[in-house]
Amino acid sequence: MEHFGVREKKAALLKVSILEEMLRLLEYKNLNDITVDELCTNVNTTKVTFFNYFHYKEQVLDYFVRKWLYDRSFDTHCKRYSGEEGLYHVFQSICEDFVPGKKIMVSLIHYYSKLTEKPADIELSSYEYYLFNAKAFEQKVKPLNLQEVFTYYLSEIPSIHSSRYTDVVVQLLALMYGVPIQTHIMELNDMYPFYQRGLYSILRGNCT
Repeated sequence: MEHFGVREKKAALLKVSILEEMLRLLEYKNLNDITVDELCTNVNTTKVTFFNYFHYKEQVLDYFVRKWLYDRSFDTHCKRYSGEEGLYHVFQSICEDFVPGKKIMVSLIHYYSKLTEKPADIELSSYEYYLFNAKAFEQKVKPLNLQEVFTYYLSEIPSIHSSRYTDVVVQLLALMYGVPIQTHIMELNDMYPFYQRGLYSILRGNCT
């Protein structure tokens, strides 16, 4: 296994602890009700240290997305799913986290809606990727962004021409963020049936 420095390990372990505490608090609190002070107290760190790693508390959600995407990247690397099955799994994985997927998605949407510019990028160390998914790290999996994950699975669907990929990705992104708002307004907890119907409609509507 790759050698990791003591400082790198300490920083990565703290950032992951902050993420885990944020997810724990989101089980019974709204994002607006979670404070940096509370996060720092619960993981035994200071606000100065917190802001060395995150520009604001909402950025911890970006960190969660990076972890989630690394798992999805590992799925593509291992070829666990293909084509339509892979796309359905991506959406299913949103709904299966121990924190209700809708809670995380609504929090993300609320955070993104307040941004006036592209969120600052989070630098990830090798040890952070190792903590995210040790098997993926050991197999030197390349981290993919969401568009790349979607395109990977679309490329395995013969009925969808490559010229349609960009349009379909846009539709998939709209579905991903639209369903949480829809189910939130309707006071429904289970998002996956809505994702299933939306995916079916998008994929059939883009067949050649």
